[in-house]
Amino acid sequence: MEFPVPLSLPALIVSAFAVSLATVVVPGPITLVLSRLAISQRTSRAVWFLVGCLLVDVVLFMALAGGAAPVLRRLGALPAVEIVGGFALLWGGWSSLRHRPAPKDPERAAHLEGYPAYRAVLTGMVVCLGNLHYWFWWCTAGLAFVEAARAHGYPGLLWILIALIAGVVAWYAPLLWALHHGRSLLTPRSERWVIIGIGAILLAIGSTLLVIGSFRFWLRYLAPWFR
Repeated sequence: MEFPVPLSLPALIVSAFAVSLATVVVPGPITLVLSRLAISQRTSRAVWFLVGCLLVDVVLFMALAGGAAPVLRRLGALPAVEIVGGFALLWGGWSSLRHRPAPKDPERAAHLEGYPAYRAVLTGMVVCLGNLHYWFWWCTAGLAFVEAARAHGYPGLLWILIALIAGVVAWYAPLLWALHHGRSLLTPRSERWVIIGIGAILLAIGSTLLVIGSFRFWLRYLAPWFR
């Protein structure tokens, strides 16, 4: 993605928001894990998960603004990206399959708050960093917005970062609201089947990433030793 014709800052901000929103609307591992946390834990845990994702967004944006695009491309192409992402999604899928509906007893339900927020943040960061599509987006569309924003100086870079984050929040905020209210409408049996479905998808995606990453790791680092 490139901008052959320089855009005005307002047009660039609108474009960044629209592209960011359109990107996150497409379901992926981030949406699946966030949905699972919102249904099986607490909405606050899903919010902290999203905070972890946004922290990675900010770090990658700053890295690209600092000229680290070649380094990030090399990191994103490493087989470890698929391997780490695969394990993270397998863990999420397995946890989903083991999930039991939250107890209705308020005192017992309060115990679920023991799931620490920092774990949700770390989960968000790991799922993002292990998502090959995530790296690809930042090294193409994300980089294009960073480069286009340079013409408008530091204020331009700041506005584009805000627009990109706003696009993410504009989708996930209503989604979390819907999941929060929809959760109260689910019976324990329905909730169980929803989480199982999410878990099965996460296991499938995680297994695929793990197989692809392991195969690429073999070709790059181990196969030459057997030639």
